Amino acid sequence: MPRKHLWLWKIYLAFMLVFAVKSTYYLLMPDSQSFFYYFILRAFDPIFYAVYTAHVMQVLLSVIHWIPVFLYVYRIRFLSSEFWKSLFILRCIFEITGHSYATNSLVALYHRKPKICLTIFIILIIPHIPSYMVCYWYAFRRENCLRRPRSSTRRV
Repeated sequence: MPRKHLWLWKIYLAFMLVFAVKSTYYLLMPDSQSFFYYFILRAFDPIFYAVYTAHVMQVLLSVIHWIPVFLYVYRIRFLSSEFWKSLFILRCIFEITGHSYATNSLVALYHRKPKICLTIFIILIIPHIPSYMVCYWYAFRRENCLRRPRSSTRRV
């Protein structure tokens, strides 16, 4: 990563922390819509605890995954590649299964206004793409992504 792009990754790291705090807040605070959704869902049948557990795991893994972004930005090796690979795979699984509230909200919106639903879906996905890229690089291509760039000055 060139030095001139480092400040962009630092800004993105701050955004990742804001996303993590926001999702944790929505999970824990009783005044949030998602908390209310999962509270009502669990009241219907104990089987819906699995949906709630998937959501909790998704939030937990989202909170944890700002760490590889930090490690990537500052070029720090921490724990083994196998650990980060496992965590990345778990994150992908729970990212798909852990958004019951958001999925149902988008489906309801899709029935009313499909174009707006697609636009909102894209807007929700785009900010997380760099995080997945960095987490993938850190887990599966650590040697390449943590390599120090060569100096651009030539010795004569």
